[in-house]
Amino acid sequence: MRIVAIVVLLVTAGEQAQPSAQLPPKDAVRITEFYRLAPLLEDKIWWDWSKVPAPLLLVTNDVEFLTHHPDPPKGFTKVAEDTYERARQFPTNLQATFPAFGPPSVIVIGEPENTEAKTSTAWMITLMHEHFHQLQDAQPGILDAVNKLGLARGDTTGMWMLNYPFPYDDAKIDAAFAHVRDLLLAALYAPDRKTFQPLAAEYVAARTKFLAQLAPDDRKYLSFQLWKEGIARYTQVKCAEAAANYRASSEFAALPDYESFAAYATHASSDTWDELKKVDLAKWKRVAIYPWGAAEGMFLDRYDPKWKEGYFVSPFTLDPYFVPQRHSNQRKTGPNTP
Repeated sequence: MRIVAIVVLLVTAGEQAQPSAQLPPKDAVRITEFYRLAPLLEDKIWWDWSKVPAPLLLVTNDVEFLTHHPDPPKGFTKVAEDTYERARQFPTNLQATFPAFGPPSVIVIGEPENTEAKTSTAWMITLMHEHFHQLQDAQPGILDAVNKLGLARGDTTGMWMLNYPFPYDDAKIDAAFAHVRDLLLAALYAPDRKTFQPLAAEYVAARTKFLAQLAPDDRKYLSFQLWKEGIARYTQVKCAEAAANYRASSEFAALPDYESFAAYATHASSDTWDELKKVDLAKWKRVAIYPWGAAEGMFLDRYDPKWKEGYFVSPFTLDPYFVPQRHSNQRKTGPNTP
């Protein structure tokens, strides 16, 4: 019995002595680089963005690592300064931002190779997209306002944002979207303001007609997604362009999948436009909203350069900016553009 007791004590001591999981070196470099890069970009794109907390949960194959959270929840073990770990609970390919532990919203993302980003530089810019969702979610009363849209239809999980039954397969809507999409691209490719103005007017008219044919809730849902996910993708592109002159740390530049931020910036916009050209609404469904909304943000930069001033003042729709011959003195203002 004494020998058994000793063995049990030794096994227990061994289990207690096992070190907690440590953040993989490559991931540590990437996360450090994100918190180095973000402050240099935030307020260049959106006013006061730098004031928003940016907690991040990295999902690896077996472990999740939480950092920069103001109040780490129970169930996490501290492994380093401002870094905590727990056994994996989320999918390794997840890219999402939500109040996983209550406010503030947390970026929950897998390692680059397990996500759509694939490489470190693209992953960094994707983090800026997710970080913008933290700015959206930080607006006073925003989560209650989303609920009041009345689109959840009894769903309390938030999955309605992904699964809302928008009529993507409606042939009439598909054809109208394709026409609107082509007009938007034509305006974006306009080489100068003289060429842009009539093309822009044609797009605004076609967009208004397209939205008018939708059922009220369908229009509300599409407007919400263009506002939320489309402008997050727009922000992602603007961050890539703003990072063109960013000099990466030697540790980040030494990663085997590194691409310079200058090189990435050269194709950030064109990649989005090329993606939009390929969109088939019936096949892509909700994913079509990302390049479409991003392209609308780029369009508005030319059509109504101060559109960001009202973005958070009148949330969940971009419609107020797509008005013929809009004048600056008709615009609501707000602290959203530097």
